[in-house]
This record gives sequence, C-alpha cells and structure tokens, in this order.
Amino acid sequence: MTRLGRQARVKRAWDELSEADRQVLLNQARERRVQQAERDARIAEVYNARLNR
Repeated sequence: MTRLGRQARVKRAWDELSEADRQVLLNQARERRVQQAERDARIAEVYNARLNR
C-alpha cells in the first residue's frame, strides 16, 4: 500500500512541463516515428529488390 502512495507523490518530468513544451516533444516524437517508418520502407524495398532479382 505504501508503494502506491509513494508513486502517487512522485512527480514526473512530464508533469513539470508546460503545455507548449509537451506539444513540442510530442511533435518531435511523431516526426521521428515517420522518419523511421520511411527508413524502414526504403530498407525493405532494397532487400525485396535483391531477393526478386
């Protein structure tokens, strides 16, 4: 029980951020996911091209 109580009192860095800072971080993460998906698609395309020769 004390563990849950302690966890409730612990402040997280996310809770300390302003709304604008949160949006910036969320947008950066979203852009990284898009870029990673594009990289993965290019790599898959190269591997598929090699396999289908």
